Amino acid sequence: MSGAESLFDDWIGEGEDSTANRNTKKVQFKDGIDDSLANMVVDSSPVSGVLWKDKLLGGLVSKSLDGAVNLDLEFKNGGIRRSNLNGILAIVFSDRITKILIKGMELTMVVKLHGRNIGYGDLYNCITSLWKPTKSFRPMDVANRYYLIRFQSRVDYDLALTQGPWIVFGHYLTVQSWTVDFNPSRTFP
Repeated sequence: MSGAESLFDDWIGEGEDSTANRNTKKVQFKDGIDDSLANMVVDSSPVSGVLWKDKLLGGLVSKSLDGAVNLDLEFKNGGIRRSNLNGILAIVFSDRITKILIKGMELTMVVKLHGRNIGYGDLYNCITSLWKPTKSFRPMDVANRYYLIRFQSRVDYDLALTQGPWIVFGHYLTVQSWTVDFNPSRTFP
C-alpha cells in the first residue's frame, strides 16, 4: 500500500488504531411519546442573568461618568416645547436644558478612519490597543464612517486627543473634540 493510500485509509477510519479512535457511545431512539416529556416541570421565576446589551457594552449602561450622580432633571414650564411641523414632531429645549445636555457630551470625541471602512468591533479593539485607556469607553457608529467615542476619564480623553498621529490598518484615524455643530452628513473640519 502506498503512502497516499495509507493516509487516506487512516483519514476514513480504516487504518491501524481506527477502532480505538471511534466513539462507542450508543444512541437509543424511542418510537412512542415518553410520559416524562409531557410532565416536565418548568421554573416559572425568570432567571436573572447578564443581558446581551450589558455584555455588549461591557456593563457601561448603568455606570455614570467620572462617578457623577445621575441627576433627576426637573422640567419647568417652558423647559421643553413640542410642535408639529408638517407631520414631523419637533422638540425644542430651553437654554438651561441644552446646557445640561451639552455638558454630558464633554468627554465625547468624533473619530473617523480615512480611506477604509471599519466595523464597530474592529475599531473598538484597535483603539483600545492604541490608547490603552484606564477606564472603559463607548464608541457609537453615527453615519458616513464617523464614530462618537465617549470616555469615562478626562485623562484618557486628553491622551487620545493630544497624542498621535493614530494609524489603524495603515490609514490615519482623525480624532477631534465633539461640538454642537457636528453633522455626519457634512465634512467635519
